[in-house]
Amino acid sequence: MKSIDVERIRFEFGESWTLAEKWDDSRAFLSGIGKLQGEWTDETTGDLVRVGSKAVDIVGVREDRLYLIEVKDYRGYPIEAKKRQPHELPIAIACKVRDTVAGLVGAGKLGVEPWVEICARLLVERKPCVHVIAWIADPDLRAAEPIKKREIWQKERSDRLKQRLSWLTPYVTVASPFDGRVGDVMAKNLPGAGQR
Repeated sequence: MKSIDVERIRFEFGESWTLAEKWDDSRAFLSGIGKLQGEWTDETTGDLVRVGSKAVDIVGVREDRLYLIEVKDYRGYPIEAKKRQPHELPIAIACKVRDTVAGLVGAGKLGVEPWVEICARLLVERKPCVHVIAWIADPDLRAAEPIKKREIWQKERSDRLKQRLSWLTPYVTVASPFDGRVGDVMAKNLPGAGQR
């Protein structure tokens, strides 16, 4: 069993996972596509624009399928969660997936680490099977918030992410990390989880 901590949540990957790595902290990312960071001045506005590569939190392999996993914990941030969802979050996650795909393929060609080569191979196979998982811990339902309204924006968030990632895969899941929708993974809170 392998444990990975993200956003004060511990994910324990069971024996069916042949690989589970924290991509955005890996040497392959940091010394590869993660170096693409910079800034320039927008000619029209004069504003400083920062650009750079993004990364999903976890890359995993289970049953010869590649999993790209992003984790968000909004439980202590109800106002920020409401502002960012469902419009900004789908494009932010989709851009992280895009950059992760490019980073894995590039690092895989360079032979940086054997596990990266496995991921790159799964990405470029003739019939790749890539799953994108957005594990999102939403704030608790407030007393004044109707459950139907919450379900509507959660569905909209999920639909928008699926639309943004249709170029890569039809297998996109948006769920709570605690609902067990991804097999052989347990999530548990670490101290301070769900708090500012």
